[in-house]
Amino acid sequence: MSLVKFILRRLITIIPTLFAILVITFFMVRLLPVDPVWMRVPPRATWQDYLMERARMGLDQPIYIQFFIFVGDIFSGNWGYSYTVARDWPVWFLINQRLPRTLEIAFISMIFAIFLGIRLGKLSGANKNTKKDIISRIFTYIFVSIPAFVIITFFLQLYIRTPFQILPIFGYKTMGYPDPPQFTYSRILNCILSGEYYLLFDYLWHIIIPVSALTIVQLVGLSRQMRASMIAELEEDYIRTAYAKGVKKKHIINKHAFKNSITPVIILAGMGFSVVLGGMIAVEIIYQLPGMGKLFYDAIVRSDYTVIIASVWVFSIVVIIFNFFIDVITAALDPRIRLK
Repeated sequence: MSLVKFILRRLITIIPTLFAILVITFFMVRLLPVDPVWMRVPPRATWQDYLMERARMGLDQPIYIQFFIFVGDIFSGNWGYSYTVARDWPVWFLINQRLPRTLEIAFISMIFAIFLGIRLGKLSGANKNTKKDIISRIFTYIFVSIPAFVIITFFLQLYIRTPFQILPIFGYKTMGYPDPPQFTYSRILNCILSGEYYLLFDYLWHIIIPVSALTIVQLVGLSRQMRASMIAELEEDYIRTAYAKGVKKKHIINKHAFKNSITPVIILAGMGFSVVLGGMIAVEIIYQLPGMGKLFYDAIVRSDYTVIIASVWVFSIVVIIFNFFIDVITAALDPRIRLK
């Protein structure tokens, strides 16, 4: 199968996947125990007031009618309005404000995790059962079972209970600092393009803890996978043949074993991106970052149907697109994947 056919086949599978996610999410949110209508009406509202507000929100219609109306709206660009989180504000406006910040932190942590995980796993696998390998495994065993929110909590406690109050413990900028001119959706690029480098350094200083926590969580799994792939690849017959021909170990590791063992790591990185987005919820809550994770949490607590569905929908699109590019990269690196 050619790479073009492989890409087209992957694109075709995205459409039913997104629609299934939309259906499941729409009906699942209706099972939440809190009624958003009661959260909108005044404390002394009457039953008549409740019914009027319910009708105004369109929740008096049968659920299947609500679903078809919602599907028509969401595919036409009308994502509705927030019920309770930001009353009557457009959902798309809320997402447009929050999503870039979440994705920026998530992508930065994934880049660090992939780079460091591959380097650490390669070093460990190429030096099996040596001191370098033992130190690397000790590091991974320590952090393999620690969730991101525990790492964040540790940094917070370190700040509160010790004199080492160096890194900020909340927010994404120093209070009173302005936002850079918006050329793009990335705060980092906006700071660079506008020449506001003091805002850039301030922003990077504030996100060190969230990025570090998410990087460590993904780094451990990627390094272990890279180590296992390197060890398995170095035991193949063609590696023994290369050694027999007198090829140097460094050349064998970098030109042969590394290239053939990196594919499973890239696939694992694609699967782990959803874990990073899930970890952003806990990180943003604890660190008080106004991103999509915090918005989704507030929507769950307040039963804001439109924000919940839109958040899950956006997260799903981001994860599917990320995994699509991962599939294309792995298919380009290893043509055997196209035949599976």
